[in-house]
Order: sequence, then C-alpha cells, then structure tokens
Amino acid sequence: MTKNTALTIFMVVLVIGMVMEETQGDTCHEYLYPKKCENNQCNSECATKFKEVGVFGFCVPPRSEPTEQFCICSYNC
Repeated sequence: MTKNTALTIFMVVLVIGMVMEETQGDTCHEYLYPKKCENNQCNSECATKFKEVGVFGFCVPPRSEPTEQFCICSYNC
C-alpha cells in the first residue's frame, strides 16, 4: 500500500512538472475591445489586467472594418 501511494505521488509531481515546463517562457495573447483604441490606453489596460512585468499592448486594425481597432495584450504565460 505504501509503495502504491508513493508511486502515485511521484507520478502526479512528474506530470505537474512537465506541464509547467511546457508553458514556461511562452508568450500568450489576449484581445480587448475598447470603444476607441489608443496605444497608451491599451498598454495601461493590459498592465492593469495582468499585473505582471513584461506585459505590453498595442492597437491593431481588424481585417474586416479598418475604422474599428482592437487591443492585443502580450504577456508571459
């Protein structure tokens, strides 16, 4: 019984470690849709939302309608 418990705990720790290693260092993106997108406003909204160092945001026009812009937040996963 003790061997099974120890083996189960070891396997759980191993799987969690592998998952953490896969996402570490990757850059994730999230889109925000403000009424009027400005780069300074977008950057501050991203920094407020994710509260991390290395977060930045910028405005990008969508492909369908060039008058409306959206904000892309990039951050470390």
